[in-house]
Amino acid sequence: MPPSFHIFEQPLNERIRACLRLEYLFSRMDYHLNDESAESTLCAILILIEATDVLGRIDVKRELIKELERQQAKLLHVANTPKINADKLHQLLDQQAHLLDELHRYPGTPGAHLKNHELINAVRQRASIPGALCAFDLAALHYWLSLPPSERQADMAAWIAPLGLIRTANDLVLSLIRTSVAEAEFCAEEGFFQLNLESGLPYQLTRVSLPAQANVYPEVSASKHRVTIRFMRLDRETGHPYQVNHDVTFQMALCQL
Repeated sequence: MPPSFHIFEQPLNERIRACLRLEYLFSRMDYHLNDESAESTLCAILILIEATDVLGRIDVKRELIKELERQQAKLLHVANTPKINADKLHQLLDQQAHLLDELHRYPGTPGAHLKNHELINAVRQRASIPGALCAFDLAALHYWLSLPPSERQADMAAWIAPLGLIRTANDLVLSLIRTSVAEAEFCAEEGFFQLNLESGLPYQLTRVSLPAQANVYPEVSASKHRVTIRFMRLDRETGHPYQVNHDVTFQMALCQL
């Protein structure tokens, strides 16, 4: 998708909702880890804590195993379809099989290795209190943040490494879903659009693409029966969103695999 387009995604089930949240957190973590400043390192720790909280609320390992197995079965079903790139398909199937084997052998719950880490737990406990990460609240944290960047980065790498398998599996699941169907063009009359979904199909994700100059964004409501989209504009002075009253042309993909 050209950079002149903005893409808005809406998950259609809880499994994909958790996958998207993890992807978002890992992406933000990468951004801050590329900066050697103490402030960026602190941001990376806070994001790591958020990621482990997501992993603690839902059995992500089990959900990734289920989704990979489901996708693998779908790909095997179309293996003999004409025009299928056999080499690429076999590579995907091998990658899925490897990840499934690794996930089945993954010990315990992802993120559990940090549960007994005193510094991270102290940050977790104080982070929800406004301003409570000051030096007089957490002297150990500020001592650690004052260490040379190479030492901080080594510690961060050790804390993040056990989540690498989860991230790789999560990325593959989302990549296959996103590329499962092509976009089609639609028009929302007076800023409103509704589409009834074909029953029985495994819809996973809605992707709405808009030109950057459209100056609107979609509010998507979806169920297994229909997708409803209202195109909104934001009053930047008040922060109040309102639905536009003109037609909006957009691209949409209803991803399923």
